[in-house]
Amino acid sequence: MVKYMAAKKRVHVKNRARMKFSEVDGDMKIGKGATIIAENKTIVVHGKIKNKGGFKCKGNLEVLSIESKKGSVKIFGDLKVKREVEAEKKLLVTGSLEAEDVSAGMTVDVKKDVKADKISAGAIVRLHGKVEADSISAGAIVKLNGDHTVGKISAGASVKLYGISNVEKASAGARVVVTSGKFGKVSAGMSVISKKDTEIESVSAGMSVKLFGITKVRKASAGMKVKAKNIIEFGDLSAGMSVILKKDAKGERASAGMRVHGKSNITLSGSLSAGFSVSAGKKLEAEKLSAGKKIKAKFIKAESISVARRGKLVGIVQAESVVLNERARAKNLYVSELEMLERSRARNVFADKIIIEDYAVLSGKVEYTDSIDAEGKAKIRAKPKKVKELPAPKF
Repeated sequence: MVKYMAAKKRVHVKNRARMKFSEVDGDMKIGKGATIIAENKTIVVHGKIKNKGGFKCKGNLEVLSIESKKGSVKIFGDLKVKREVEAEKKLLVTGSLEAEDVSAGMTVDVKKDVKADKISAGAIVRLHGKVEADSISAGAIVKLNGDHTVGKISAGASVKLYGISNVEKASAGARVVVTSGKFGKVSAGMSVISKKDTEIESVSAGMSVKLFGITKVRKASAGMKVKAKNIIEFGDLSAGMSVILKKDAKGERASAGMRVHGKSNITLSGSLSAGFSVSAGKKLEAEKLSAGKKIKAKFIKAESISVARRGKLVGIVQAESVVLNERARAKNLYVSELEMLERSRARNVFADKIIIEDYAVLSGKVEYTDSIDAEGKAKIRAKPKKVKELPAPKF
């Protein structure tokens, strides 16, 4: 049975009652399980709503503030609150939501657009429309399905951003998943995944960072792996184990505990290093190159290259300085200065200056413009040829 009540200064709605309103001058006290119904699409409450045990509103609601203890608030329409909304259990809004401060002990779920300063929930924040907020936080999950502009987003377990983002900071205890947009800082205890084109100032994860779209990132780091499956521009990439670059990569610096590998081209203005190997499918270029075992590409260009003990330098190499440490191997070197330590080997060398220690071996074609300084037990198998100008490498 639906009861009708005229608007008055203070209104009380009994437990489980159903009452219709259009406008209320003062405050409302709504009983447990009660339902208020809009006579003309919208109920306007000029005061506060207080409730114990939860309530429902069928229609749009405009109010100064809402406080619901030991229950859930369900608004089947738009909710516009000048101040704060507090629900001890759940807040469900099937329309849009506008408020200063929104909080729920368990879940905040809004089906359409949201404007708020702060949104928080003990477990889940789930927003389906366009979102404008200063901060959003949840004990477990934050999920935004529409486009959003947010200052800070945080969750104890995961943050999932499926619209176009404009976010200053996003963090989660386990996982952050973003679709596209611009980000300041993104961090997660386990993994960060970017599904489409993004611009990120910095991204970090305890295990892995995976970038699927065209990406511009200032700094990316992961405890295990950083992987970019599309074109990437970056300042600094680092990983405890590996950096994997599937398409062209251009940046400043990259490093990994085990390997840095590019399927296409890697072009850096700074250093590139790895504990085991550095490689590229086509071109590898950096100011400084070093690896514990192997440096490999069809064409390698650098200011300086250091090949570790027993390491290999594979490809056509153009560099100012190359150092082959003990038992290292290289061929097709076009360099200003080559230094070969004991028992290292090089073949087809074109250099201005060559320094060879005992037991190092120079085989193949050798041309130089300045000098060859070889210790007594060094081996030069082909007669070196002094030339006025070195040939250019053929790529």
